[in-house]
Amino acid sequence: MHLQFLSKLLRKKDQPKQTVFFHRDYLRFQGGHLKVFHYFQHLQSSASYLPHIYFTEQSIQDPDNPWQGSQSLATWRPADADILFLAGLDWQAVLQHPEFLQHRANIPVINLIQGLSHAEPKDRKYAFLRERAIRICVSEQVSEAIQATGQVNGPIFTIPNGIDLASLPKPLAKDKKDLDLLIVAIKKPDLGLALAQTLADQTNKIHTIHQLIPRPEFLKLLNRAKTVICLPHLAEGFYLPALEAMALGALVICPDCRGNRSFCIDQYTCLRPVYELPAILAAFQQAKSLDELSRNTLLTRAKQQVALHSLEHEAEQFLAIMRDISKLW
Repeated sequence: MHLQFLSKLLRKKDQPKQTVFFHRDYLRFQGGHLKVFHYFQHLQSSASYLPHIYFTEQSIQDPDNPWQGSQSLATWRPADADILFLAGLDWQAVLQHPEFLQHRANIPVINLIQGLSHAEPKDRKYAFLRERAIRICVSEQVSEAIQATGQVNGPIFTIPNGIDLASLPKPLAKDKKDLDLLIVAIKKPDLGLALAQTLADQTNKIHTIHQLIPRPEFLKLLNRAKTVICLPHLAEGFYLPALEAMALGALVICPDCRGNRSFCIDQYTCLRPVYELPAILAAFQQAKSLDELSRNTLLTRAKQQVALHSLEHEAEQFLAIMRDISKLW
């Protein structure tokens, strides 16, 4: 019996790694690219999978590209993969390949769904829900949205986004933070500037991010801020900057965008007003009036919420799905 066990174990160790192909059209840094990279890393950390990345010809290799320095596939041949990992519009890159279409029944597809837009019939990604895949949604709100369409072909799992704490700067102590307020308005620049103008006479040290900046600079500004007002799109699948601000010790004000509800818990981990200028201004006034105990309680709960969104936990859930892929497919 012992020899049989050893023989079985050796055979398992000799099994080749399964190849997993990723496809990216990388034109600039976005949170969606970063999350796909995290899943790429999860597979790299496993002894069972060998992930490969292909970039379109127009993709750039700037310092913010998470795959910077990684060797990429020279040609895109999705039919050569054991498994495909698709996100966003990546479906377009496989559905035009006759060889893939011929063998697709034998090539499992993992489809990462990061936004609520997938559930909108007018969105290009909506049609992809009918394609067979094992879908991973980044929040319960995204999962509920695509389920409600009645179009989904294949199982749906929810894995809340994890945060890479190791990539963040060391959180500054409160007395080292030199920004009273940071407004993250990359997605809502006009609203951000309006907020900054309105609040200019109420706080001395205020900074607004209204366009894309290098990620290290962005994280440095988050770390310097005592309070951060986040302005996501009106509807988001998750919204990672709010969680990053919590991790760096800022009091977060983030309007309700649906996909932030699991961690932006109003009056518990942050202030989550309705998405209107007067409500956001009122939330800032409330933040200013908090006594030290109330403020620290919010910050402590926020840090506890961040701990629930570790990359390690995300990886564990994902690799469990990968281990069951033959049953799911």
